Amino acid sequence: MKYLSRLVALIIGVVPVAAIAQVQTYYHSGAWSAFSGRSPSGGAVCGISTSDASRTRDFSIRFDIGGTDTTFSTSKPNWSIPDDTHVTVVIQVGLNVPSTVQAIGHGRTIDWTLDAAAIQTFDRQFRGAASMTLTFPDGNEPPWALSLAGSTAISDTFGRCIRDLTRQMQANPPPTAAAPPAQNATQPFSTSEPPPAH
Repeated sequence: MKYLSRLVALIIGVVPVAAIAQVQTYYHSGAWSAFSGRSPSGGAVCGISTSDASRTRDFSIRFDIGGTDTTFSTSKPNWSIPDDTHVTVVIQVGLNVPSTVQAIGHGRTIDWTLDAAAIQTFDRQFRGAASMTLTFPDGNEPPWALSLAGSTAISDTFGRCIRDLTRQMQANPPPTAAAPPAQNATQPFSTSEPPPAH
């Protein structure tokens, strides 16, 4: 816990807000890794990820600090998905009832989000199952079977990262833009002309 807190402080204190996406893996549990750092927009981010043995299929779950939704991503190097393509993904965690999500594809990646209520249900299933299957019924991509070995510990780590970075952000809010200086009132006529004679 102390190590994670020091890492969080380092991330918040050293990485500039305008930095390009920069994340660092800091913990491994079973088939999963935990990472934190900065998103492409410069905000703090926590996440977990897993890959197959050949690293040709990647799955990650990410939370942008200050946001409300959790983002899921799948990626594969040889995918070539036109931007903003709607992709159906069916997720089955263990023997639980499968759920269907509408994702957005772009390039080599498919993304979708879950709100706070849905992520709580997913997390309970994620912790209690041995595997998870992703199916892509719209195309010819074979189903993905993902190991959930280490899922309880990785979920705990993910939650701690979110709580710690959120506290850091609340304690050190980003500077707000200064209000523009007040301007004199404007008029649709010249004030330099002499007043009319009486």
